[in-house]
Amino acid sequence: MENEVIISNPAKSSSRYPVTQEQIDDILANELKEFKFPVRPLYNPRIKDNGRTIAEMYKWGQLKQIKGIDIGKQDRPDRAFLIDTLLHEYYEAIILEKQFTDDYYKNISKKDNKRHAWIDEQIAIFFKGLED
Repeated sequence: MENEVIISNPAKSSSRYPVTQEQIDDILANELKEFKFPVRPLYNPRIKDNGRTIAEMYKWGQLKQIKGIDIGKQDRPDRAFLIDTLLHEYYEAIILEKQFTDDYYKNISKKDNKRHAWIDEQIAIFFKGLED
């Protein structure tokens, strides 16, 4: 029997800013063109999170497939924040894909604070690269 796991990037602001699928697709085609997402991120204004990765897991915990990456209304209206959200969901998917076969990812997947610290570090490296 399989089950579904939802990992969310929760909203921290009560003020929410809508985005469009066109904005998401433009970022994927430009700033994030080097990133191969397992599924196309889709805008979903109904979710309460900045982003959400939905995975189908086998009963023993291994990933069967990433079913979706939903992008919700954002905490801030700027493009950089949307890029951050997309990268966050990309790295959540990477962890889900590798946690059963790689001890490093298995270790960081077990605790939210470790996982999010690693994700935040990867995003910081990406933005630092844009400055150089």
